[in-house]
Amino acid sequence: MLLKEVFLCALVLSVSADRPSWRKVEGDLADEPEVELLQEVNGAYRLPTVTVPTHYNLHLKTAIHENEREFQGTVEIFFNVLESTDTVTVHNRRLVIWKVTLYSVTGEGQTELGSPEFETDADTEHLAIKHSSAMAPGSYMVKVEFNGILQNNNNQGFFASSYVDDTGKRHYLASSKFEPTHARSAFPCFDEPKLKATFTLSITHSKDYNAVANMPRDGALVPDVDDASFVTTKFLKSTKMSTYLLAFAVSNFAIRTSGYQTVYARPNVYGETEFPLQAGVDILNALSAYTGVEYTKYMPKMTQIAIPDRGSGAMENWGLVTYGEPVLLFNPTINSYRTKKNVITIIAHEFAHQWFGNLVSPDWWDYIWLNEGFATVYEYYAAQLAYPETRYMDLWGVEVIQNAFAADARESVRPMTWNAATPSEIAGLFDTVAYDKSGSVLNMFRVAFQDDNWREGLVSYFNNRELDGAIADHLYQGLELAVTGKGLLPRSFNVKDVMDSWTTVAGFPLLTVRRDYKTGDIFVSQERFYSDRQLPNAHVYHVPYNYATKSTPSFDTLNFEWLSTKAAKLTTTIPAEDWIIFNKQQTGYYRVNYDTKNWKLIIAALQENPSTIHVQNRAQLINDAYNLARAERLDLTVPLELMTYLKQETAYPPWAAASSVLTYFNNKLRGTSQYPHFLNYVTELIQPIYSTQYVNSVLASETAMDKYLKQTISTWACRIDHQNCLAVTGNALRIAVAANIPVHPDIATVVYCYGLHGTEETEFVWLYERLLASKNQAERAVLIDSLGCSQNKEFLKSFLMTSIGSGATFNFLETERTRIVSSVYSASRAGVDALIEFLGDVKLIDEFISRLGSSTLNNAVANIASRTNNEQELEQLEALLTTLGDKVSANTASSARATVRNNFAWFQSLEGLVAEEFFAAYKQ
Repeated sequence: MLLKEVFLCALVLSVSADRPSWRKVEGDLADEPEVELLQEVNGAYRLPTVTVPTHYNLHLKTAIHENEREFQGTVEIFFNVLESTDTVTVHNRRLVIWKVTLYSVTGEGQTELGSPEFETDADTEHLAIKHSSAMAPGSYMVKVEFNGILQNNNNQGFFASSYVDDTGKRHYLASSKFEPTHARSAFPCFDEPKLKATFTLSITHSKDYNAVANMPRDGALVPDVDDASFVTTKFLKSTKMSTYLLAFAVSNFAIRTSGYQTVYARPNVYGETEFPLQAGVDILNALSAYTGVEYTKYMPKMTQIAIPDRGSGAMENWGLVTYGEPVLLFNPTINSYRTKKNVITIIAHEFAHQWFGNLVSPDWWDYIWLNEGFATVYEYYAAQLAYPETRYMDLWGVEVIQNAFAADARESVRPMTWNAATPSEIAGLFDTVAYDKSGSVLNMFRVAFQDDNWREGLVSYFNNRELDGAIADHLYQGLELAVTGKGLLPRSFNVKDVMDSWTTVAGFPLLTVRRDYKTGDIFVSQERFYSDRQLPNAHVYHVPYNYATKSTPSFDTLNFEWLSTKAAKLTTTIPAEDWIIFNKQQTGYYRVNYDTKNWKLIIAALQENPSTIHVQNRAQLINDAYNLARAERLDLTVPLELMTYLKQETAYPPWAAASSVLTYFNNKLRGTSQYPHFLNYVTELIQPIYSTQYVNSVLASETAMDKYLKQTISTWACRIDHQNCLAVTGNALRIAVAANIPVHPDIATVVYCYGLHGTEETEFVWLYERLLASKNQAERAVLIDSLGCSQNKEFLKSFLMTSIGSGATFNFLETERTRIVSSVYSASRAGVDALIEFLGDVKLIDEFISRLGSSTLNNAVANIASRTNNEQELEQLEALLTTLGDKVSANTASSARATVRNNFAWFQSLEGLVAEEFFAAYKQ
């Protein structure tokens, strides 16, 4: 069948509504906008403090098996009145309340007080229930009967999802995700983290479905007296917890069990639940041992559930952790080492929350780092505890610290501790600061205070705040007890002083190290680092520092001194010819700059023998030098010259750091006359290590880090048109197609993507048909990205057509449709050109907008602009903007033109001129 027939034979264009956008709270952060730093918040959004909840009896009924989106509910909220009041205020978001009854509660039972008036404030989402007279301090219960609407695949509140079975039949399910403020959209409640209570839940649902929740089922299913096709599942009374941690799901999923742990998933991926179940057992055991607090002391079971079309996030509900399928399901025959790493580390992240967030929750969202910062640390650390051979902590610097630096170097960034009131403000706190920056700071102190002391402090913290809320001071108190008298703190300062210097202010420090080569003295100063400017700043961070030298390369000895002033003089006897490197293994969350001579000594040492410097510091040096140069604090030739040592580098972390640098210059120079010189530079760096890689096979001896390295090197080799790389990947793809056997998943990303560069329609169609047949979302993502790598514009335009197609042939998830678009423009200039031609077709653009939304179009235009580097490409962009007219926002069009102007102006900037001169030396 011809290529276009494969794609277009069943293409029926249809109009659909824009998919609601939602913020992925766990595991898949979107880019964060610039924020205006205003600490003042509107206190009207907080609940009154005169009442507190103690228990909920919650009953819900859903007919989701019939794709019925309305659900019914009744909740009995038991609460205490602390001060005389005539009003109890709870949260309600768009629930239809049709009956409210108030009761007083005594040891003898409940006494009805009548049906009070009630009203919901749409702005604050406060449901005020007002009694006819004042309620004296004591115990009460309010019963609320209500209806609600399941939300549509948006990962918020009580929402609907669906999947297609092996016969093509679609099945529907409903599940919950309440963090941070969505419990109120499923039932009226005290929806603030400190207001913990116990829950007794029951759900009425189809007898052909099952219900699962935080707690185990309580007894047998109860037949519904009104409709024999329904049953009610009752659950045991829960542990005391915050409303955002209540969770439940109703589905026809299959269940895999091991002891007190289970995994739920749609039946046609049951085989992919074996690994996550075992990983769950291993990781929960490791965390229980590490924390000294056994998980089952508070919760009797642990369930993991894979929700279709949930994206790549997850949610740590106590006893019922929910995941998007790509980060839970694992099939070793089609999923790569990267998918395996994601599954392990995200399970570790969510399971760490069982202690950090569930056992002890923040009093309010301003301390969200008490949840997410710790979970980020143990995402890696607990994964390595459970699976030491993976060495996942080797990725900490390049995946967490260096990612945090990028966001935290902006002037407008917020501190770790930051208040919020409205639901949108609270949602905005789930950002890189909450995850990577907070994790980096906490891990710095874990190492500086020593892990045994850190664990001792955490146990004290857990014991003092179990089943309660906490603020930062509660954590500090536990750590203070653990480190007092051990010489681990700067003189005259306590844990609170030290840690508040990081948690209550934005940004991170730059240490500037200058040496007196005659005396051996070292002068160290600190200031806040900004990516684009230098501003005076009086703040002093308490910085734990250490250093290694050529004569004493003690990188594995992690003892610390403290810089608790703006500057200090260190008296040493270090020889003048010795290099010195601060921040051993980059455990500290700060950048370091040196005087010119020390940079030269470091570069010489790397070029002579890279192994004399710790692998994490090699990655640190590349990342620091590059970013210091970008901030005009260091000559750009320093990082570019430093990176020439990579010809001898055989470890992944330095190459990961370097890959970011190379990507920056690749994007700047592609399509210009200087680009061939840059390609020569990259070729010289990668050729030695590339010659040692088995691009088209996987050796049994390869470790996870070996595989990370191979993918990075082979990607760069193929990206710069290394003829051997393109030949090997093309041949591997042709062999796979001829045998109709996929390549090994650990090399599939490179082989499929770059194999398409030199192959024809047969290979492209084969990959597309594999995409249609695959039921594994992680594999589907790899295949979508690979298809976007084609260099044939006609193939790519046909692929783009599938993103807006409807019918069984184009059964893509909504997130996959937008991924198709991004895969095409991200892979190469051929993809950008194909997208421009596709969007320039006036017969298709309305359907594109209708199916994918205006935001997808605006985003596509912005990405085309960012990849516009010469006059010819600018003419293409201008022609597209003219064709699109008002279908693209005026702001997007204006920003696109500004982006291109900045791209062109870069060559007249100091950075551009220096880069051009440096790469010019690589003409041959």
